[in-house]
Amino acid sequence: LMAVLMLHHYTGAGDFEALTGNGPWPTGEAVISSFQAFTVGLLLLVAAAGKSALVPFCGWLPRAMEGPTPSSAVFYGALSVHLGLFLLLRVSPILELSVPLCAVTVMVGLATALLSAIAAKAQTDIKTAITFASLTQVGIILIEIGCGLRYIALLHIIGHACLRTLQLLRAPTLLHDYHTIENAIGKRPAHHGGLQEGSFLNPSFRRKVFRFALERAYLDAFLDRFFLIPFRLVFEWCDRAERRWTDWLAGGHSRISDDLEIHSEIIEELKHR
Repeated sequence: LMAVLMLHHYTGAGDFEALTGNGPWPTGEAVISSFQAFTVGLLLLVAAAGKSALVPFCGWLPRAMEGPTPSSAVFYGALSVHLGLFLLLRVSPILELSVPLCAVTVMVGLATALLSAIAAKAQTDIKTAITFASLTQVGIILIEIGCGLRYIALLHIIGHACLRTLQLLRAPTLLHDYHTIENAIGKRPAHHGGLQEGSFLNPSFRRKVFRFALERAYLDAFLDRFFLIPFRLVFEWCDRAERRWTDWLAGGHSRISDDLEIHSEIIEELKHR
């Protein structure tokens, strides 16, 4: 929304030709300046990062996998995680106008790919492991977009969406398949890889990397500390200011709802039902 408002401020018009480029994709040319392209493009990159679970918003996608597997496969494996990339691909004409914007896009994609590849090594369930593997490819696709490889990025999106949909739909039968293999060979199949093994790393450093991966790069804690908590504190202060103002206008306690008692017996009855 901020990108749209900034675009309207820059161009004085409500259409998207200045954003998506005049002419058919991908040969369209944006009609805004380099600085304007950097400002609008940076805001769109933040929007794409939130939608496609890019750094630092990687935390929501693994938590979304707690839902039913078919919805995870269709919406998160194929559609939702690629929508932010498609947005940047659609407005790629503005990326050409700003080299710093392309550089930032590549850096975000590289950080997403590296952190997701490390985090995928420490996951203990198949859906979360597939999720971080997906984010690794999403980061690579973002690098392709930042480098101007539009057709390669488009083909990568289509192929990756099909692959992850199939993998997520097959995820529930993975344990059954492993049991079938164990029964066939008479023992557990050998497992190689993972951060717990990796003999080429120092044990102390390996434990630190494993902790880093297990905590998902500490991105959730970072967002809680520097975004969620300050945001909540600001609105708690606004709530207290509003209470003081309404109490002053009412000449006393102004929120009758605060004095209402919670009927716990009704809640217990609803739980039993």
